[in-house]
Amino acid sequence: MKNLLFVHHSGGLGGAPRSLSLLLDNVDSTKYSTSLLCIYRGPVLEIFEPKPIKIIINERIYPFHGSTVVEKSLIVFLVNLIGPLFSFFNSRKVIRQVKPDIVHLNSSCLFVTAMAVKSIDKNIKVICHVREPLRKTIAGKIIKNMCYWFVDRFIAIDHFTGASMKTKNNIDIVYNPVDFTLYNPELKSRILRDELNLDADSVVFLYLARVAKGNGALELVNRANILSKKHPNYHFVIAGLDEENLDSYSKNVVKEAEGNSNIHLMKFRKDVPELIASSDIVVIPFTEPHFARAAIEAASVGKPCIGAKIGGVDELIIQNVTGYLYSTLEEFDEYCIDLGENKLKRQDFGEKAVLFARENFDDRESSRRVFAAYE
Repeated sequence: MKNLLFVHHSGGLGGAPRSLSLLLDNVDSTKYSTSLLCIYRGPVLEIFEPKPIKIIINERIYPFHGSTVVEKSLIVFLVNLIGPLFSFFNSRKVIRQVKPDIVHLNSSCLFVTAMAVKSIDKNIKVICHVREPLRKTIAGKIIKNMCYWFVDRFIAIDHFTGASMKTKNNIDIVYNPVDFTLYNPELKSRILRDELNLDADSVVFLYLARVAKGNGALELVNRANILSKKHPNYHFVIAGLDEENLDSYSKNVVKEAEGNSNIHLMKFRKDVPELIASSDIVVIPFTEPHFARAAIEAASVGKPCIGAKIGGVDELIIQNVTGYLYSTLEEFDEYCIDLGENKLKRQDFGEKAVLFARENFDDRESSRRVFAAYE
């Protein structure tokens, strides 16, 4: 029996904890005794606490941000400057407590924990899940080089993300997984149509991501304002607004959407499968390259996607087969109209998307490949 310690880097809901949750569900309990270190309290604990694992919380360990997912700010800079010292010594405490054989970091932003592991015992193996492409900044270079020296094996969620790391060819590409018991084409729902009181001929475009600059929420609202004037049956649902902590970008999104009854802003929801099933088209207007979980979940439910032709996203949508990839906002408009006006094409793309999803995103196969890396 080996001691396996997972380390998770955030307290919010999102793709990374959902992917980790599926991996935890597939751990072989006859081989591994599993613990999970969370460095934040938050909604994420609702996902992890029901599992038969030991959960450790230490909020004196901090992520070191340098990826495209996190916006640059003074606070991020200060945390990066001060946090590593606290992270190192608090990570050492947890490692001495758990005595793991394998440490699985759920993000490259946790490299300080890898350093702490190797300072205690170089024989403890460190796996790093590379979930975000790095920026070409000093912070990104620090992450890249520290991981290079202190990580034994990398698992990247797509080729683009993996290429941003510096490795010794000790990397596997394993796409994020989907639980097909929750996301599948048999799932039917009218939740959005009923909540929003939409007519039968309404076409629902769904955005599932944080309202953040890199996710292109503002660009989407601007295009929705244009498209909904010409096509009043088009409705754009933006699910991912942090209503309690609106930053300046989110406030701009809210302001631009005001007065348009065809744009519906929603906070993060837990009923994601039902939201997707009740929509017609999933849109991914990212302006920064990174993995789009909404694309693989939409494909699994049989919904076409329209996504930005940008790193990460372009590996998850097959052009003119499971959806469309656009390079300009004008192309985005054209593709919205093309799918919005053609129900048969939406169905055809959706059916092909399901086949693509089952081949590439099945959580059992993804977990098998991760555990093979352990072996």
